[in-house]
Amino acid sequence: MNITEKRKATLVNFVFYAFIIAAYYLFMKFAFWLVAPFIFAFLIGMLLQKPVRAISKKTKIKKGIVSAVAVLLIIAILLSVIVLVGYRIAVEFRGFGQYLMSLFNDLPGLLKSLEAWIINHIAFLPDSLEKTASNAISDFIDRLLLLLVEQENTFESSGAASGFDFSVLATPLGGLLSTARQIPSIITATLISVIACFFITCDYDNVTNLIKKNVSEEHERAIVRTKRIFGDIIGKMCKSYVTIIFITFCEISIGLNILKLIGVYGGGYIIAISIVTALVDILPVLGTGTVMVPWALFSLFSGKIGLGIGLFVIYGVITVIRQILEPRLVAMNVGIHPILTLMGMYLGLQLFGVIGIFIVPITFVLIKALNEEGIIHLYGGGRKAAEPEPVPAPEEAPKKK
Repeated sequence: MNITEKRKATLVNFVFYAFIIAAYYLFMKFAFWLVAPFIFAFLIGMLLQKPVRAISKKTKIKKGIVSAVAVLLIIAILLSVIVLVGYRIAVEFRGFGQYLMSLFNDLPGLLKSLEAWIINHIAFLPDSLEKTASNAISDFIDRLLLLLVEQENTFESSGAASGFDFSVLATPLGGLLSTARQIPSIITATLISVIACFFITCDYDNVTNLIKKNVSEEHERAIVRTKRIFGDIIGKMCKSYVTIIFITFCEISIGLNILKLIGVYGGGYIIAISIVTALVDILPVLGTGTVMVPWALFSLFSGKIGLGIGLFVIYGVITVIRQILEPRLVAMNVGIHPILTLMGMYLGLQLFGVIGIFIVPITFVLIKALNEEGIIHLYGGGRKAAEPEPVPAPEEAPKKK
């Protein structure tokens, strides 16, 4: 192949991949939520196939009846979990929000404690340098306190002048009304998902056979392998991160309960704190330190030495266990570099919102797995590109004796 042909091939490949990326972007940006109920229904139907077939075979009950019962059972379980767990979490988070507001009310005292702590710990500096640093720190803290007082006075004066400044409710009420407008759409999408689950679970074989009839044998094998790889990736990632979230939740709950038992921690809302920290822990770069370290420093500066030390101990235990478990639970299952995961989460958030945080990294993992399997050829040829996977021979009928 000469240089001109190589350039043409490179240009064709570039245009092809640019088209694929553009199509992916347009689908995720404008069409994903339109077909999301059917995607969800198809995934549920695919997951229910094995148990439905096994039950139907053993009980001799029609597959449609077993499918309907299975879908109803799944819906009942999900609704029960949402109602029971959701109510408990809502109560916890309501009290937790009030607790955070009380902490913000103590902010002036915290700033003064921080000033005293810093000045006390720079006493080892030479006299002139210590005096300069102390004056700078005191001036900075005084400016912050003055700013807080001015904001508080402004809020009080505006509230006293007109009884109450309803403009402060504009943003919250706007968000509430926007959410309320979306409720009919959410209910409609939920009902469509449930109905689609019934049809797809019952007619899963007909749907898949229809797809197979309209593709070549080679593409059919690629679709089957892609489905298997996608199912493995989703299953492994869900299992890995659910395990990590559960372990982190248990560690924080046990640690805070121990601190409360020995009299160091006098607050409540342990479930809410554990849930928030466990969810933050699965995000790259952030981790439990985003919650635990500021809380521990806040406790130390406010004079709660025991609580601060206890929180640092909990954070250390969580970090050590995370470093031991995460490589085994996630790295072996996902197999992509953390930088690529972080980039995928950032790009997904910027392009598609919150759902992109999960969708784009999963797309990266799927592309890597498909390339290694030789189904697509993006870079390096993949592990199995050189030797295509042999086509499985059709099963022979058992010979009669």
